[in-house]
Parts: sequence; structure tokens; C-alpha cells
Amino acid sequence: MFIMSMAQKRNTKLRMINSALDLFHRFGVNGTSVDQVLEKSKTGKSQFTHYFKTKEGMVSCVIQYLHEMIQTGQTPTGYDIKSWRDFESWFQKYIDFQESVGCERSCPIGTIGGDLTSENKKARSDVLQFLEWSRGKLKTFFLERKAAGELIPEARPQELADFCISIMQGGMLLNKMRRDTEMFKNSSSLAIKYIRTLRRSGKIDGA
Repeated sequence: MFIMSMAQKRNTKLRMINSALDLFHRFGVNGTSVDQVLEKSKTGKSQFTHYFKTKEGMVSCVIQYLHEMIQTGQTPTGYDIKSWRDFESWFQKYIDFQESVGCERSCPIGTIGGDLTSENKKARSDVLQFLEWSRGKLKTFFLERKAAGELIPEARPQELADFCISIMQGGMLLNKMRRDTEMFKNSSSLAIKYIRTLRRSGKIDGA
């Protein structure tokens, strides 16, 4: 009898997750069947059942895997924001990505999350966990800048974080719909200009 090693098992599961991630990112969860994932990953239904049990189980694993990749910096999303220059290039990273794929894809988390319903409790929880992490990263940056005296007292870090996340997610979706980046470029440029008005005089050099 052939027995798979632990490394082979990990590789098989990872191949299935990566295949599902690519398909979910391109077509959404509802536009992707389990059979398509199996065909792309060259795996079988017994392996799918063993690792994920259900399609929602696979979706949850994909989200957790993507979250880990982003948290550990294995994919360049720009959330390690340390300076104003880092922040002002944050939007551009997403614009550059979409231009590189002809605007045929938007945010993978947004694409997956947009297909989930209230019944998809575990997968939705994983999406919301990522959303809270990303909001938190931006909020922390604005909190640190405010503590350093670089933002006016009226600036609200959580609201600024939500403002930026909403523009990024909405901008990427509009880019995909229109197959161009004009609207995202316009809105992100205005967002940067607005946030510059909240910075104290002498703190707008991008450093």
C-alpha cells in the first residue's frame, strides 16, 4: 500500500488551497465549483473530503491561508506602514497590482467575502477577522502619528483607517468593473490630499 509522507500531504493540501485561491480570486466563490478546484490541483474528491469536508471548509482554509501570507509579509500588500511615505504608496500598490493583471482581479478577500451569506458563518468570521486586522494596522499607524504630534488633535485614527480601507476596497472593485484604474486613482489622490490637511504644518514632506 502506498502511504503519503507528511510532507506530501502538506504539499497536496497546499496545492488544493492555492488552486482554490486562484479560482476564487478570478471567479468568486459562487463562480467556482469543487470539481474545478480538483481539476486545477490534480487531486481527487477523497482528498477534498479528507482536508476540507465541505466547500465552506475549503473557503475558510483559503481565507486563513491568505491571511497568514499577508500577516507574515509573504505577499506584498503594504500593511507594514511606518512612515507617511509608506502610507502614501499604500494605495498605489493595489493600483499597480490591478494594472499588472489588466484590472481583471480585485482584492481576493473582498471577492471571496462578497459571495458569502449569513449562512456561511465560519468563512464570514474569517473574512471579518482579516478586516479587523487590516483596519487595526492602519489605525495603529494613524495613532502613532498622532502621538508623535504629526496629526491635528481632531484627527480620528479609527475613522481614517475605515476611510482608507473603504476607498481601497471600493476602488479595486470599480477598477475590475471598468477594466481601468481612473476612478481608484482619482479617489486615492483626493484621500491623500485630505489626510495631508490633517497633518500639522511642516509634516507633509512624505517622510
